[in-house]
Amino acid sequence: MKRADVVSVRNLFSGRSRYRCGPARPGFVWGPPQVAQLIVDIESAARDSFDEEDVPEEALYLGVVTVSPAKSGVYTLLDGQQRFIVLAMFLAFARDRAAGNRERNRLDRMLVRRTFGRHPEPRFRLTPEDHAWFAHFILPPGATKRLPATAPLGSPRELLLAARFMEHCFSGYSAADLSSIVDFLLHHTAMVRSLGHQHVPAQAAPTVPVPALPAPSLASPAHAAPQQPSFSSPLWNDPVPADRYRVAAE
Repeated sequence: MKRADVVSVRNLFSGRSRYRCGPARPGFVWGPPQVAQLIVDIESAARDSFDEEDVPEEALYLGVVTVSPAKSGVYTLLDGQQRFIVLAMFLAFARDRAAGNRERNRLDRMLVRRTFGRHPEPRFRLTPEDHAWFAHFILPPGATKRLPATAPLGSPRELLLAARFMEHCFSGYSAADLSSIVDFLLHHTAMVRSLGHQHVPAQAAPTVPVPALPAPSLASPAHAAPQQPSFSSPLWNDPVPADRYRVAAE
């Protein structure tokens, strides 16, 4: 693999590729404003592409994801896990609402690597505190249609908020909308995959707890969301109708 290469979303989640969060990474910390901004970026780019006769192979870039060198196809994810989680959730919601078995199976293989003679393996494994919830409520076929009303004791509230927000978004897609957005996401959306090196502290060095930093928002400064948004009001003002992105309070 090169030091950095442009990889489509389809290729990120295919072949032998699997991703694991680095040991020092925080769990999922994005709130609905950051999740919404990423979805709006994808929707807006897909909508714009409908009117173009010749859509570039990579029409939308979702930034840089930094990984350690792969071992047997497994990358350690050093930066970009928030976007990865949202993309994986989006694929799971699309799988569970796809019109036909062929499309459902195709999207499911992007979430779970299935090989003959081996147990199915998630392509993306979250931090331990998040993965149990993710593996139960997102990864299995049909799981996104059985979301819990509240976060079970000890489970990550942020993941449930993101899933509930995404459920709200998908309720507004027609079958044609969903097909077009998924096609654009897989074939015309890409990330720059960059090689980095995992830092392992010396054993003799004392461990100093460092507070986790909030994940950066994809929103531009002009559209930056407040720290504590009201989930009963629009998350921001943009060309997309505001009531499309209202989230009911828990």
